[in-house]
Amino acid sequence: MPIHHLARLLLFALLTVLLCGCSISQALRVRDRTTVDVDSMIADISDAPVIFLGERHDEPAHHDLQLRVLKALQAQGRDIAIGMEMFESVSQPALDAWSAGRVPEEAFRKVYQWSWRHIPWGMYSDIFFFARDNHIPIVALNAPRGIVQNVAQRGFGSLKAAELADLPPDVDARVTDQFLNFMRGSFPSHSRSGDAFRHIAEAQMLRNLVMARRIYDYLAAHPKKVMVVIAGGGHARGVGGVPAELRGNLNYRIVLPPVPPLDEESVTPEDADYLLMERF
Repeated sequence: MPIHHLARLLLFALLTVLLCGCSISQALRVRDRTTVDVDSMIADISDAPVIFLGERHDEPAHHDLQLRVLKALQAQGRDIAIGMEMFESVSQPALDAWSAGRVPEEAFRKVYQWSWRHIPWGMYSDIFFFARDNHIPIVALNAPRGIVQNVAQRGFGSLKAAELADLPPDVDARVTDQFLNFMRGSFPSHSRSGDAFRHIAEAQMLRNLVMARRIYDYLAAHPKKVMVVIAGGGHARGVGGVPAELRGNLNYRIVLPPVPPLDEESVTPEDADYLLMERF
């Protein structure tokens, strides 16, 4: 084969991988720094009532892995629910109708696009179809975006009674200095001092608290379910994320992709049980 033809084929293959994402086949088991295959990882995490699957929202390989975990749990006979950062409680009736097979795809697309407008439908569509075809509940986890935006701009203390009434009872997102220090290390792109930074940290904490409360409340009402939580890596992280805010004695396992500042060298057992090993 002429060299220029071979070069074209190699370039096409590289572009295909970059555009379509690459499959993830291995993960670092953080407790003993051992590399294991994904099937072994799934077998290890599958007995927990809550499984956090962190993601970078625009990475197809992460969504492929999430679907693989869901299918494996179903094959084991687990009674699954899917908790998603991508939806607020106002969308719960639409999610229930979708999982029951009562909503046309086009109508549900509009619900998704209103809820998670910056990430294409195709990133999550296979997960949505799996939920619909198997009548798996999808649970809206996120805090109302308008309230989150208000907190990010003016702080949790600025919320009015009507806004607080739209949150789970007793949620208080005012943050400690310890959490501010965590945020400074995890979100270096933000200004790191002053009220503006504190408000951003409170908005992050508000999302963590609301998601944790909705996970707990759902499983309290459905104790035989296992919830697979699909959320950004920062929210799924054990330190400074949703798991740290869970009530009760819920056992959970955490799978994260490398997300700044975490990598194979810096991740700890407090951050995650497994860190995905990616080719790029």
